Amino acid sequence: MRKLLQYFNQTNILKYGLAAILLAIPIYPKFPLFNIPGTYVAVRAEDFLIFSLGFYWLTSVFRFCSKKMFRDELVQAMLLFFAVGLLSIVSAIFLTHSVKPHLGFFHWFRRVEYILPFFISLSAVWVLKRVKFFGETLFAGSLFVFIYGLGQIYLHWPVISTQNQEYAKGLALRWIPGARLHSTFGGHYDLAAFLVLLLPLAVAFFFNYKKWSRKLLLFVFSIVPSFWLLLKTESRVSFIAVLVGVSLTLWFLKKKIFIAPVLIISVGVALLFTGLGDRYKYSFETYWRKINSVPKINLVVKSAWAQTGELRKKEDAVPVPLEDRSTSIRLNMEWPRAIRAFLKNPLLGTGYSSITLATDNDYLRLLGEVGLVGSLAFFLVILRLFHRLCWFFRTKIGGLDRAFVAGFLGGFAGILINAIFIDVFEASKVAIIFWTLAGIAVGIVDVKEAKNG
Repeated sequence: MRKLLQYFNQTNILKYGLAAILLAIPIYPKFPLFNIPGTYVAVRAEDFLIFSLGFYWLTSVFRFCSKKMFRDELVQAMLLFFAVGLLSIVSAIFLTHSVKPHLGFFHWFRRVEYILPFFISLSAVWVLKRVKFFGETLFAGSLFVFIYGLGQIYLHWPVISTQNQEYAKGLALRWIPGARLHSTFGGHYDLAAFLVLLLPLAVAFFFNYKKWSRKLLLFVFSIVPSFWLLLKTESRVSFIAVLVGVSLTLWFLKKKIFIAPVLIISVGVALLFTGLGDRYKYSFETYWRKINSVPKINLVVKSAWAQTGELRKKEDAVPVPLEDRSTSIRLNMEWPRAIRAFLKNPLLGTGYSSITLATDNDYLRLLGEVGLVGSLAFFLVILRLFHRLCWFFRTKIGGLDRAFVAGFLGGFAGILINAIFIDVFEASKVAIIFWTLAGIAVGIVDVKEAKNG
């Protein structure tokens, strides 16, 4: 009994609690426990996991590292972002009257919850001073995501989607041939964004491992399954984001010679064996057709015979849609809605929850919900995080620590690209994993910085 109690010390609780986040968030489907009135965002089991670990961290760990954290410029920027978010809600309630108080505060609290794992993982690395366990835990979780995706295709395992209000109630759907794969995520875009984070990190570990047996295991059970999942999502922007992320990772690791082969093989497989190439082709044809449909001034008078011939060609031509559906929704509905919210209150926006749950552009969403002040506060967090990690590559520190930071930086760049077309920082599974990995990466830099004086 005494040995059992000794096992539940601060180090082990942080270690296995963080591992639980890295496993449970990707693996556990988005089953709702209960819904919040007025929104189809639900409270789920993962919320209780983060709340429990966060409560332990706040009561047992925070008091030992609070002074160090409050002096940290990155943490200060995060606290500023939280404060501006609160101020925006107050403004939305009393000035623009654009949110219901309980929804505004609920959505603000969700943002805090998504970033909370950053502080937990940062503290864990300060205590443990090692990261191999966390990376391999995440790779193990990705294998389960792959297995569940296979089960949805071949064994009719349930699809739990959050892509509209009815699905978000917890309806068990079924995958149908031709549909994009969700696996354990609430949508194919969320799954693709998760893989944008995972694949650069897996590639970094692959090149760091010395033993070929480890390389083979990682390649077969994480990299290949994750790439297959990415192709099955058929997400155009996420595929590009992964290519950018992996290329940057290889560049940071000084493996530039592998960038071209990796890009050629990845693009070749995607175009030859999946429908992703057809989606790019369809998009290109749609935009090209739309450009050509713009009226042009013709200064040459053509004969009646030539004009008749052109009309017949147009009648015989196969019609091509002038709109890409997802782009049309963004351009005609979601993005203008965010811009209108920004113009209504440029400084503080119209508050969290005021422009519904989807904008499909995180930067416009920031402007609409928390205005220019909130957007600048968020970009301050991003810039300080990027600056902190880039310092690491001015040192000669190598090994797995360098690989982890390089892999995260590659995924970081990919996520910033994804955010142009997807609300990645509001997608719970993606955001939680992102900030957890960010905390681990910053913790590595802090430990090495302190060690080197």
